[in-house]
Amino acid sequence: MKTRMMAMTLALAMASSAASTLLAQSATLGGTAKDEAKKPYTDYTVRTRDAQGVIGTAQTLDTQGNFTLNNLDSTRYVVELVNKDGKVVCTEGPFDMAARPVRTDVKIECNKVPAAWWILGAAAAAGVTAGVVGSSPASPAR
Repeated sequence: MKTRMMAMTLALAMASSAASTLLAQSATLGGTAKDEAKKPYTDYTVRTRDAQGVIGTAQTLDTQGNFTLNNLDSTRYVVELVNKDGKVVCTEGPFDMAARPVRTDVKIECNKVPAAWWILGAAAAAGVTAGVVGSSPASPAR
């Protein structure tokens, strides 16, 4: 009885581990950057960057300006368009791959302010406001 119970527990643990591994590596991001990249599109690369700033999967645009990044973890990513000199041209995202593990409709658009800049701007404005409200003018010496 104990042997059967131990075998069932081991089988369940192995199945659970395999399922979580499959889920963690099943996300796909794809789309186009042809309006933002200058021809030849193959001079541009699209890559992911996670919330910790770690650069991940990268792929050169195909001849039509399309890309597909497969086997991503189920985390949040920003997609970066990078030129042949290695400079980031623009970003798109963030994309929560846990909420939607397959996205093939990403359009990299460089002529708009990325969401990340809005968040940083709002945080900076909140810090300035807190600093102004929290300070008081010095009293004149008597």
